Amino acid sequence: MDDSEIISRLRKGDQKALEHLISQYGSYVAAVVNHQLGAFSSPEDVEELASDVFAAIWRSRHKLKTDHIRGWLGTTARNRARDFLRKRSLLTADEEDYIHVAGDDVQRLLEERERTRLVREALTALHTEDREIFLRRYYYNQSIGCISEEMSLNENTVKTRLARGRRKLKEILLQGGYIHEG
Repeated sequence: MDDSEIISRLRKGDQKALEHLISQYGSYVAAVVNHQLGAFSSPEDVEELASDVFAAIWRSRHKLKTDHIRGWLGTTARNRARDFLRKRSLLTADEEDYIHVAGDDVQRLLEERERTRLVREALTALHTEDREIFLRRYYYNQSIGCISEEMSLNENTVKTRLARGRRKLKEILLQGGYIHEG
């Protein structure tokens, strides 16, 4: 079932189309939400916000004005996650004066941020097309087949570029002293 058929069936109130949409794009929506929440995410929050996205498309199915369902889902997931963070920061702003954060938690958070920064820097060293393939595969959880189709590349080319990207990232992180071979 392609996206236009899913949209058509959703507009008619077909719950099977919603189920198909969830199975096809569920991991993508969760990845977008997880990325937006960053260190503030819990699996429960990600799951709840992803469910909210699919509930939103079901509620607005009659007035849905898009042919690009993936874009709609990604945008809605991003916005829901940002709203969640805004509400959370408003609720916790006054509590900062008396919340004690354990030293281990602070250290873990700082290390996680540093790792994220280092990987992001290493990714920028990849060629543009290789970086896009890498992000599609490991960040957006797209299948190799989907990547090859959307980027008009052979599947073996995608696999080769992923392997090359992994080697390059490892090399950069080794040179920087961020990982150790062992």
